[in-house]
Amino acid sequence: MKIAVFDVSHWHFPLYIPALKDAGIEVIGISDSASFAGPRFSDLLNCKLYGSNDELMSQDFDFALVFSRHSDMAKLAESLIAKGKPFLIEKPCGVNLEEVRRIRKLSEKHGVYVSVPLIMRVSDLGDRLSPAAGFSPEGFQHLSFRFIVGSVARYERNGCGWMLDKALAGGGSMLNVGVHFIDMISNLTQSPITQVSGQVQIYRPDVTVDEQAVFTCRTGSGQIGVIETGYLYPSTAEDQRDFSFSISHRQSYIRGYADQFYAKSRENERASSTAIEYNTDEYYPVFLRRSWADLANGRPPFAGLLEAERALAVIEAGYRSAANGGLPEQIDATT
Repeated sequence: MKIAVFDVSHWHFPLYIPALKDAGIEVIGISDSASFAGPRFSDLLNCKLYGSNDELMSQDFDFALVFSRHSDMAKLAESLIAKGKPFLIEKPCGVNLEEVRRIRKLSEKHGVYVSVPLIMRVSDLGDRLSPAAGFSPEGFQHLSFRFIVGSVARYERNGCGWMLDKALAGGGSMLNVGVHFIDMISNLTQSPITQVSGQVQIYRPDVTVDEQAVFTCRTGSGQIGVIETGYLYPSTAEDQRDFSFSISHRQSYIRGYADQFYAKSRENERASSTAIEYNTDEYYPVFLRRSWADLANGRPPFAGLLEAERALAVIEAGYRSAANGGLPEQIDATT
């Protein structure tokens, strides 16, 4: 399979490299609009670095990966859809809900496969909380997630300073990392989020996206979820983030921190603790390989533009709520 990779200076791109080195996979070229990391990855993957996205778009390839600035994503997606090329596009897939909805409708019209790496769907945690593990969707009562990652300075160090500009990024910590838990709440409960109340905070005067955010959500089935995100952790290579959660289910109460999955049964009040993988970086190559398998077998994406659109609808409503002092907002569920 011939692969084209657009805009490799995105901080997530290196996470996909293990899959790109699989047997039968050939990266035919990459682009780097940021002019930051392109030469290094060209050498690593032994492929050509093209001078522009347009030049790479004109090449012969079977599948594309899109890592562009959020404000550039929709245009690039439209070009790939017009060429009939299947692709994976990093979330949020556009700078706003309108753009994501437009490319979702366009991909459906033209029958083009598009996956979006909402990676909690392929995580150990997702498996542990699935119906196969005894957790029925209707049994969830309350879900709370905290995901605090490194400071805004890390984006500047990695050539992605545009992530701090709302006009180019669309949002901050909630859009960037909270999107995974918005999707997870809806996926676990099998019920869409219908209402959200939000609070956000910015600490650095030259930053225009949220450095901290807290959303309280309610699903259509009545479950309450709380998501807290931030660019506040003193991140290092061996200790990147603060991730913890607590979940109430009719079967058990579950807590997670560090590498522990702690569950206490309601029936016999006994508790057990198991070590599992919470490092979300591990799941990006897993998701890419799943995308290739789904495409080869004629299956729809495990997570795609429709799921991204639904999550973006919640995030934009949460940002509107925050702008109005936290007043609850109903979700625009139009599709």
